[in-house]
Amino acid sequence: MASPSSPVKTLRPGTAVDIVLRVDFYREVMDVRRAMVYDTDGATLVVSRPSPDLKPEHIGRRCTVTFVVRENEFKNRYGLPAEIVELKENYAIRKGTTVQALILRALGAVEPFNLRMAYRVRPPITSGIALQIDGQRVSILDISTGGARFLSSVRPPLQFRQRVEVVLHLDEAAHAFHAFVVRTQDPGPQCPVRGAQEVAVQFSGMEKRVRELLAKKILQIDRELRAKGLEEV
Repeated sequence: MASPSSPVKTLRPGTAVDIVLRVDFYREVMDVRRAMVYDTDGATLVVSRPSPDLKPEHIGRRCTVTFVVRENEFKNRYGLPAEIVELKENYAIRKGTTVQALILRALGAVEPFNLRMAYRVRPPITSGIALQIDGQRVSILDISTGGARFLSSVRPPLQFRQRVEVVLHLDEAAHAFHAFVVRTQDPGPQCPVRGAQEVAVQFSGMEKRVRELLAKKILQIDRELRAKGLEEV
């Protein structure tokens, strides 16, 4: 079993893990394979063959083994950087019983990890994020690298599939691109903005550099909200 100083000491046999092979924030693509821990031995981690299974060409590649830990009232996800070492056909899980297994070598320490792609956060007033739609400032309800939901007083009211011009303010910098309306609805009687319309848009034409800046800002906000216990995993 893992020694007390091993980076895999927090993983136990039977733990469900998600093996992240690839993350692309720009394309919002994540390749994740699910598996279960069989054993740990020093810096070596043995898990079930993931679903979908890996191929021989994956050997030698790096990945992140992620898992969820309950801490007090919250569930937090952690990640362990690792290298894919071997696809084993006959791993002895117990005397007289062999299974297919995946052998991984830990490359570093366990750190907090977020498995969601293009996840949305509600930015606080002090976040440094602001949004203008067709030249008018709107009240952001939540935002991701793929789009936003907001309260709008734009007149005439925005329509489904309408193209709108967007200016995204990140701290002191302004970034212009466009978006398409994917949903509109009445925000209800509890809406703080009288006569407002709730609108969801999908961003389009955003530069890769801007998307990466927004992703970093969203991750920063997410960490701060989690530290305050305001977001769920």
